[in-house]
Amino acid sequence: MDRRLLVVLGVGVLVVALVLGGLDAVDRFRGGASSPTALVDRVLAAADQEDVGALLRLVEPDERAALVRFVGAWSQRLDDLALPAAVVGDPSTPTDAGDALDGLTIDVSGATPTVGARSGGLAVVDLGDVAVRVRRDPDRAHGLLRVWSAYRHENGPQDRTYRAESFPAVGALPRLVTVERSGRWYLSVLATLLGPDVANGGLPSVRELDRAPSPSARAAVEASLRALLDGTVRTDATRLAGTLDRSGSDAVQLWAAEVATTGLDRSPIPIGALSTSDGPTDGVRTAVRVDTLRVGEDVDLSGRCLTITGTKSCLHPSGYRYGGGLGSLSAFEVLGRDGAFSLTAVQGPGGWLTSLPESVADALVGYADGLTREQVLMVLNEERLDAPAGALEPDRAEDVAFTSGGYAVRTVTVARAGLYRVVPGTDGATRSTLYEPDGEPSLQPFFPNDSVYRLAAGEHTLLVWAGDGFDATLDRTGGDPYVERVEVRSVR
Repeated sequence: MDRRLLVVLGVGVLVVALVLGGLDAVDRFRGGASSPTALVDRVLAAADQEDVGALLRLVEPDERAALVRFVGAWSQRLDDLALPAAVVGDPSTPTDAGDALDGLTIDVSGATPTVGARSGGLAVVDLGDVAVRVRRDPDRAHGLLRVWSAYRHENGPQDRTYRAESFPAVGALPRLVTVERSGRWYLSVLATLLGPDVANGGLPSVRELDRAPSPSARAAVEASLRALLDGTVRTDATRLAGTLDRSGSDAVQLWAAEVATTGLDRSPIPIGALSTSDGPTDGVRTAVRVDTLRVGEDVDLSGRCLTITGTKSCLHPSGYRYGGGLGSLSAFEVLGRDGAFSLTAVQGPGGWLTSLPESVADALVGYADGLTREQVLMVLNEERLDAPAGALEPDRAEDVAFTSGGYAVRTVTVARAGLYRVVPGTDGATRSTLYEPDGEPSLQPFFPNDSVYRLAAGEHTLLVWAGDGFDATLDRTGGDPYVERVEVRSVR
């Protein structure tokens, strides 16, 4: 899995857990702070005290709204998946309860916030010799925190201290990016996590620009794409920033040198074709699908496939990948939703603007919606917890339908104790494990040279993983399940 996606998701899980502990407190008091350093002082204090309401009120308003929507969607998705209690904790505990932070303790010390760089309404704040101690107890956690512990394969209490020099090298970390809104300063989560590493004194010019709204959502997204492909964005991000909401405007001015698509010594890339269509609409927010985009001779986007210099990549229905009996996550599907590359536009008083925080929220919501229960269990390496979906009679080869995660669980009733072999599937790549009635793995006397098990009489459980041919089924929606012939054959 892409390291940046892993870290962002990790931070996202933590933020989501904090949000779930106090969504009702978001709008009770005025948010932000009077200066960048005062803001960071409050951010660190809120994290140290695990004060959910205070922390949320310090987030940039547009990003906060997108974050709350993203949290609600992920919370609902987690409930809908109905994962086993061993993965999510006590299912009777509501995910929006005030004790959503059970099992998590954060201690912050040594911080001396100073403004390292400032331009207009944006300031990058250094944290100094900060130390963040994070303690997690998976047995006490539930919901997303419990799932994150399962993903990290944490079987007991975790206690780790992060210092500034050991923070994950993602975005502007270990600095925090702050922005000014109506005289108050707020934390920009997007600019902090996704922006470039801004050196002290090296901040590019960032200022509040006049917006250039469009008459429709599609027109707004098309204007943003055309501006993005203009090579002059490297020295003047004004045109691109004017098509975006305030949070996005700050971000592209901060990243101008990073998002430039061509060098200054080259002519702008000609756009051969650009077409869009309206996706789902929710109030003043509309997702816009990018159906066609041809740029020069090297970039060709058509439908769900993107070709760059001859290399073609296509969006799958989900970010799940399978190989060698193992499940993993791909970052590519974050770029699209429902099989299409898309951006989200928001309608304001003067028209439509492309929204960076809403686009990111929609992308992450779509990513979660694309994953099935069985795929999540595979990624967590917890497929053993799934219930058997039928029985397999010894010495009788049967066609076994595999789940969307690429595994199958069957009950195998052994009448006579002895040695039994799990016969490979049709493509010869199937892995399997047999479990005793008490749940422990069955004895393999000749392991690793043979898939033979010594089984006592009784009801056993077979967990079998599909061959690598299963991965091709992930590129389609619906249809019949993947099937392989499986047999548990007696040896003597």
